[in-house]
Formats: sequence, C-alpha cells, structure tokens
Amino acid sequence: MSLRDQKSFLSNIHPFELLAEEQMDKCIRHMDIAYYAKGEVLITPEKIPNHFFIVIKGIVHEYKEDEILMDFHQQDSFDANSLIYGKTNNSFRVYEDLICYEIEKTIFLELIEQNEGFKDFFLNNLVNKFQTLKEKEYKSELSSFMIARVHDTILHPACIVEKGTTLIDAIEKSMEYATSTILVKGENEYGIITDSLLKVKVLLEGRDLNILVEEIAIFPLITINQDDYLFDALTLLIKKNIKRVGVVDNSGKMLGTLEQIDVLSHFANHTFVVDTKIKNARNLEELKDASGELISTIRTLNAKGVKVNHISSLIGQLNTKVYKKIYKFIVPKELQKDACFIVMGSEGRNEQIIKTDQDNALVVKDGIDVEQYRPYMQEMTKTLIDFGYPPCEGNIMVSNPFWCKTVQQYKSETARWIEAPAMQNYMDLAIFFDSFAVAGEKELLINLKDDLFNKLHDKDVFMAYFAKATLTFDTPSTVANFMTKTYFIDIKKTGIFPIVQGIRSLALREKIRETTTVKRIKILNQKKVLENQMANELLEAFEVLNTLRLKSHLHQLQDKKKINNEIDTHALGKIERDLLKDSFKIVISFKKFIIYTFRIEKIL
Repeated sequence: MSLRDQKSFLSNIHPFELLAEEQMDKCIRHMDIAYYAKGEVLITPEKIPNHFFIVIKGIVHEYKEDEILMDFHQQDSFDANSLIYGKTNNSFRVYEDLICYEIEKTIFLELIEQNEGFKDFFLNNLVNKFQTLKEKEYKSELSSFMIARVHDTILHPACIVEKGTTLIDAIEKSMEYATSTILVKGENEYGIITDSLLKVKVLLEGRDLNILVEEIAIFPLITINQDDYLFDALTLLIKKNIKRVGVVDNSGKMLGTLEQIDVLSHFANHTFVVDTKIKNARNLEELKDASGELISTIRTLNAKGVKVNHISSLIGQLNTKVYKKIYKFIVPKELQKDACFIVMGSEGRNEQIIKTDQDNALVVKDGIDVEQYRPYMQEMTKTLIDFGYPPCEGNIMVSNPFWCKTVQQYKSETARWIEAPAMQNYMDLAIFFDSFAVAGEKELLINLKDDLFNKLHDKDVFMAYFAKATLTFDTPSTVANFMTKTYFIDIKKTGIFPIVQGIRSLALREKIRETTTVKRIKILNQKKVLENQMANELLEAFEVLNTLRLKSHLHQLQDKKKINNEIDTHALGKIERDLLKDSFKIVISFKKFIIYTFRIEKIL
C-alpha cells in the first residue's frame, strides 16, 4: 500500500482525520503492517502491547474472562486504554486471520499530547464519544434544524409594563418599542396583550383606553429559555396553538418575544402548513388529507438531521390533534365530556414516529352507560385504519370492549393485573401505565393513575416481576454475534424495549406521571435514582437505536415493504456500527442495573 493509500485509509478513520499534515506524516513513518493468525493472543493483563492496532482485514475479539465484550473489524482500532494507562483487565484474541497496521506506542502517545481533538476522543467518556461520532456521521446533514438555539434567531424587544398601568400608557410605550405586543409584569408571572386582543376586548366591546392593563391581559404568558433548542419552541407553538412565546434567561429575566413567523422563516418547512390543515379541517376527508402529509414532514426533518426525540415530539403533537379532531367529528358532543380517549404504549410515550399500529382506549365516567359509546368506538377504529394507523395485532384498540370501560371497571382490572401475576397482565399494565389523554375529560385518567400508584404501595415482589420483562429479549454482546449469523436484527427487541421497560419500571416505582422515556430518564436522574453517567449514556443509546430504526422504517416505506423493526446490519456504515456496538454495551449494563435494583435474582 502506497503512502498516499495509507494516508487515505487513515483519513477515513476517526479521529485520525483530525491530525495535522505533519502529524499524519509522522504517524505513517512509524506505522508497519503486521499479520497474526487466528487464535493468536495480542493483549492480556500480563501482556501490554507496544503498538496501537488498526484493522485492515480480519476480526479481533475482546474478552473479559470468557465473555466477549467487543469485536473489531475493518477500520476498527484498539487498544488505546492499554497504551495510555499501561494496564488492562481484558484480553484481545484474533478470531479471523488479521492484517493490521501497528503504530508505535511512543508515537501514538505523542500524537495524543500534540493534538487536542485526537486526545479528547481517546480520553473522553462514552457519552462524549457518542457525541463526537454522531457529529461526524451526520455532519453533512447538520443544519439549523438540529443545532439552533432560541437565542440564534430573531427576538423582538420586550415592551414590559407593570400591573396598574393604564392601557393608553401601555400602547404609547409599545409604539416606542415598535412592537404590537405588550407584556404585563405581575408578582410571579407575565401576561400578554396583542393587537388581536385589543380588537376583541377593547374595540368590539367599546371599552375605555384608561382601563388597567391587567383587565384584558392573558395570564400566564408561556415562556421558553433562550438556551433551549429552537425546535422545542416550534413544538411548543404547535402544541399550545399560539403565535408567540416569551424568552427568558436562566435567572427568569424576560429578554423578549419569539414570533411564530420568525420560527417559520428559520425552519422553512411545511410543518405549520400541516398543523394549519389539521386545525382547519371541516370533516374527516379533509383531516385525512392533512394527516397524510405527516410522512413527508418526517422525511424532511430526518433528512435535515433533526434529532429523533425532537421529531417524535413534534409528530406526537400533530397526531394528538388528529385524534382530537376524529373524536370531535365522530362522538356526539353530549357524550364527549363524560369520557376520555387515551393513547397507550409507544403512542402514549410519544415515541411512535411512523404509524406502525394503534394502541388506544376509552375511559367512561362512572354512572354513564358504556354501551352508548361502543358504535362510535367501532367507527373510531375504522377511521384510524383508514387514516393509515394499522390495527393492533393484540387488539389493544378502543373497538375492543376490554379497552372501553368505566373508571371503576378499569380500577378492578388494574387490581387483577397486580394480584394475578402473569406476563399478559404485566404487559397490559405496562401499556396502560404509558397512557396519555388526548381527548375528552382528562381528569378520568388522572383518577386512574392515582389509584394505580396507591395499589402499588409495598408491592416489591410484583415490581420485581414487572421489571423482569426488561430481560425478555437477548441483547448481543458484540456486533459479531449477529453480523456473522444473520443480516438482520430486531432493534426494538434487542435495544429499545429493554431501555423502555427498565425505565418504565423505575418510573412506576417512583410514581412518575411523565410518559416519554427521555423525560422519565431525566426525572429519574433528578431524583438520584439514576446517576449522571448512566442517565446520559441511556439518553445517547436510546437516540442512536431510535435513529437507526427510523432510517430503516423510511427505507421500508420507500421500498413499499411492510414496516418492521429489523435493520440490515450489513448495510450499516462503520460509524453507525460503532454507535450500535456502544449502545448495546449500555443496554447490557442497564439490564444488570435493573436486576440489582429490583432484586430480580431472587425470583429467577
């Protein structure tokens, strides 16, 4: 291999592309090609290497005792830790005949001292490595969608007046600020007065301009932090159906207002168009047309590098609006207030991006005849199927009488789930615990969640069995475990479900009402149930796994294939494979944490 070929090879391996030209030349001058036969042991706790290895061809396995921890393929490198710290607890053995580059230890350590980016990659913790690898993987796709903060866009000056100010004085001040928005400062919150509010509350009602501002201001003003992602502001505007939010700093000081039109200009996509179509739909046909545009929205956001949790949050808000509209169109107005339509499972957690199935139910107020709702619930299911929400294979749908009951009937059901341990009962409870109210009387679901938390007091054995479901599916200890056996792996079973179920178990034990996995992790971290490192690693792994699943789903849609959770491991790029390997390591470690936390070994 020529010097040019060697340089090209190294430049495609992160973090070697960060080396300056003279550093790269030094590296190549002190780099040799070596061959090792299958079965040869390269590194052990007693045999620390004098070289840094980069695989050209072949496979090397890393062991801890007899357990395979990691596998290394073409363009993978190892073992920086042995060279940096002068020790290792693991062994490295050739699995398939190995041809590799060997870089002298002294040169490798010199490069670490000379190049900050090179050093950071090898010395940083796993979370930082995740960030570095993801940035490299998606760098060509990075845009303002993914990285923009609120302070990166236009903020309109805050025209603030105190309570007790007359409206005429407030209007004069707003003219000085050249803004149509007036913020009213109260003791612990802000209110807002807009042009449209002035028209409705003053002009149309013929009120005097000497009234006090608090008489017409809307409290509280919804705010967002200047350091929040701009995409979060977009989601908030859609969720609340508002045109502006206040922007505050970390101390709570009001900095200005963020307008819907400015967010639209920044993102320049048709998300708000879809949102408007949903809001303006006058019948089911128009609503179906608006709902059908969600897939193109998902494709656009994914292509621009938007994080998966941002996409799911935004699509979840739009889906919620679709559900509300369907409920409004189908259920007679006089029946709507006595029931609560809920979504459950991945929909309840706001984690279903592509429509893979529907998990929903109806909670009816005690004393109200459930039978009068059944024909409308049959219509709800048919309509959702027509809208592209596939039926649930387990029949967890509102058309099933089991999932259309009164509050008291659900309370009896949750009691049975807890007192009669069985895998189906655990899964029904898990699905129900993730429920989220989207239409009707939400207090009915709140009542049921309160009752569920009360029933689980001192139910340690039940919680152990509930958490045991985290271990239902095996997680590969190395990528070689499946790459040498099959092309495809179910990423939901092997990686996503263990995180979801483990976090769900901890959230249920801690009586956390939040349903999304990401927010549950953050709350568990705040409660010190999860340490910072584990919480951060889980967040990173969860994003990687869901990103790979979404990409696979979009490819399946493009090829007109049935949606499933299998990914083609042989189609993964090197960086994606590295991210997947590290994600599986985190999942396996988390499973061990769940076993210890819930004392599952006592019931195995």
